[in-house]
Amino acid sequence: MGLLQQIPEIPVQELWKESYIAIGELDFPVGSVIAVDPYRDSANFIIIIVLVTYLVFAHRRIVAGLVNVFSALFSSKRLISIEKQYNLQVCRNTLFMFLTMCASFVFANIAYATKIIGYNYAVPVKFVGIFVFILLFFAARYIVSRFLAWVNNKSVFKLAGATGHTFCCIWYIMVLCCFFVIKAIPSAPMATMRHCIIYSTLAISIPYFSAIYKIFIPKGVSHFSYILYLCTLEILPVAVLLYLNFN
Repeated sequence: MGLLQQIPEIPVQELWKESYIAIGELDFPVGSVIAVDPYRDSANFIIIIVLVTYLVFAHRRIVAGLVNVFSALFSSKRLISIEKQYNLQVCRNTLFMFLTMCASFVFANIAYATKIIGYNYAVPVKFVGIFVFILLFFAARYIVSRFLAWVNNKSVFKLAGATGHTFCCIWYIMVLCCFFVIKAIPSAPMATMRHCIIYSTLAISIPYFSAIYKIFIPKGVSHFSYILYLCTLEILPVAVLLYLNFN
């Protein structure tokens, strides 16, 4: 007994460090089981081939869309001209579709960004689900903006709703750049993407809301209608999505 009392107490994690993982270090909720997707690499390869193919055949419109989108960020006239000129609008929409697919691909491969869809779905299901959800979201915005234009008898609501595609392209680019920077730094945790998404959303909201203000006020829309439009069609949907995804 005396000899046993002299043996120092050593924590189990010190005896076998490789077997010790703190609960706080787990990347998934305690009690949940993440199914391994055996077809993830194959699915990612196929999706990348689709993206590259789309880029090869539409690269001219994508490049033109990039130029128009970034110029619209600093010029209200350019922003309005995109919605009034068919060729500029086609280039912007082509860029929007390409960036939507790229963002869906990135989000489908990041666990925290697909909590709404679920952990145990395969990458192709997540990719298609996110891509379709984004398109449905903008389709709903399109219908609501047309309805507001009809109710208020002002076409400026349609113009304001359409400009959301332009600024969404810029937001996509910001998020994708953050993703590639984080992947390039081995020590950077992927959870940092949460903050990147939130901060990039706040950053792009400032010029976007300013652009809508410059569209509304000269056309006789009251400040109250402007604030109501922002709260119902712009701020509320984004706030709900962020809450569902990160809470």
